[in-house]
Amino acid sequence: MSEATHDGGGERTREQEGQRPAGADRGDAGPEAGESGGQGAGQGAGQGAGQEAEEAAAVRAATGTLVYGFALSRITGAFVRLGIPDALAGTALPADRLAHATGAHEPSLRRLLRAAAALGLLTVRPGGRYELTLLGELFRDDPRLRRLAELYGDPAVWRAYGALEDAVRDGGSAFEHAHGVGLFAALETDPPLAGRFNEAMGSVTAAQTEPVVSGFDFGGVGHLVDVGGGDGTLLAALLRAYPRMRGTLLERPAALAAAPRVLRAAGVAQRCALVEGDFFTAVPAGAGGPADVCLLKNILHNFGDDDCVRVLRACRAALRPGGRVLVPALVLPEAGGGAGTRADAEVAMALSDVEMMVLTAGRERTLAEYRALFAHAGLALPPELPPVLPGLPHHHMLEGTSVYADDTEEARDAAAVRR
Repeated sequence: MSEATHDGGGERTREQEGQRPAGADRGDAGPEAGESGGQGAGQGAGQGAGQEAEEAAAVRAATGTLVYGFALSRITGAFVRLGIPDALAGTALPADRLAHATGAHEPSLRRLLRAAAALGLLTVRPGGRYELTLLGELFRDDPRLRRLAELYGDPAVWRAYGALEDAVRDGGSAFEHAHGVGLFAALETDPPLAGRFNEAMGSVTAAQTEPVVSGFDFGGVGHLVDVGGGDGTLLAALLRAYPRMRGTLLERPAALAAAPRVLRAAGVAQRCALVEGDFFTAVPAGAGGPADVCLLKNILHNFGDDDCVRVLRACRAALRPGGRVLVPALVLPEAGGGAGTRADAEVAMALSDVEMMVLTAGRERTLAEYRALFAHAGLALPPELPPVLPGLPHHHMLEGTSVYADDTEEARDAAAVRR
């Protein structure tokens, strides 16, 4: 392919942009002819044509990213998964030594290194030695970025994105179209994928922890159950911030394995119970008794509506009377209501929603859609959307309370019988 093809035709368009309009060098509109007004009009037309050419070039250049963006991600993923950032920590190495350090095929590695340098991940020093740039260093120093690159470079994730068209045509999860099972079932049987997934989700939680802890008042919460709380990163931060709070972490066994280390490191292990369980079936309150709060972070967007209602009902059943279900969540603007949304935030929300379609059976939702889910689970949300969590655009703390005045287990059973 030509270079013009790789940048979406931008090279060819820029050449065209440099061509002068026909007649631009002619003197027939010059002052000698007494047509100064015509000259001004000609200049204006030329400027307008130049601006249109620049806009056309910018639009065509953007097509390169849309068509070849997958290749940039694959190059970056291979760069990280091969261990190149670690091999170049604080040093510069030639390709043969990098091949030895990473166990890669040297001729093929040289081609990847050339691409990584073109993307700004590496710089080439005299003697053909490769060194990390500031951008490349981020994939060594920033755990969140590194873990996300490792996860999105996983072949299982790529095959799922390859089935996006199937999901759009037929519905369902692209991951299940590609693999025959859903993501969470696959995590139970694929330890390497589960490890990358849990580490990546843990790093996402770490980035969201401070906004959740500082952006909402958990004062007065005696017992909090973190439902599907991963390795306990968020719960540990909450227990540290609120010394009188007790916690219960409910998770799958594989995800729960890392929690003791996280909780011990935070100095809160003695105030937290670890419970293995299935939150679709029940939310055990643990030794702490009924919960003041059940917390669901990054849970509901993984599932379809019926499953979300099941989880919310299980949470409601675990609450003491007057307890709350808290859901820090991305809330999509209502249709036609996102006029004030920044373009980058609009892209981030759209990509997150598509990712839910690729990897899970879930979706991102509007406030009205969340309100309907909570209502079907016997929970009510406040009339107004709460403030945005600091540092997390379009993320809000949804606060559900039981719609039943007497929400004891006996009252719920009686209501079920009446229905």
